Amino acid sequence: MNAEVSRFWSRFRAAHPDAGSEPFDVFRVGDTDESADGGADLIVSGIKTATSSLPEELVDIGIPFPGALSVVIDGNARPRAVVETMQVSQTPFGEVDAMFAHDYGEWDRTLETWKARNGAHYRAVCEGLGLEWHEQRELICERFKVVFSDTAHHAPSRSMSHG
Repeated sequence: MNAEVSRFWSRFRAAHPDAGSEPFDVFRVGDTDESADGGADLIVSGIKTATSSLPEELVDIGIPFPGALSVVIDGNARPRAVVETMQVSQTPFGEVDAMFAHDYGEWDRTLETWKARNGAHYRAVCEGLGLEWHEQRELICERFKVVFSDTAHHAPSRSMSHG
């Protein structure tokens, strides 16, 4: 956790003293700095309330759980929000539904686009991890809500993200 994220977490804890000494995770959404900026904007605005990962991507931090508090950072590793995990499910890629795709908050928010964009993304991730890609590969599907944000120091960007 960098110094700016640490200060952000301290401000959050001052308002929420029951929060732990450290967040469950510090994460960004997106494959590039620009998409991470866009993803952070979508989260802070409340448009993006869901994300997904391969279980293999979460080996180091563990699978999120309801009540977990995490810091969302932008493409420059600046903290943008604290989110609380509300729901987690393990779902085969091919069984992700239209509501999840909508809550994912990206692109045109349709299931068809979600599957096309994320299918390409997860195919590349699997290749990098030495895994075979198929539509029955399990995803960790997470729903969350923003519980704290400090947007005074961050100008919103217009990019879309992946995450």
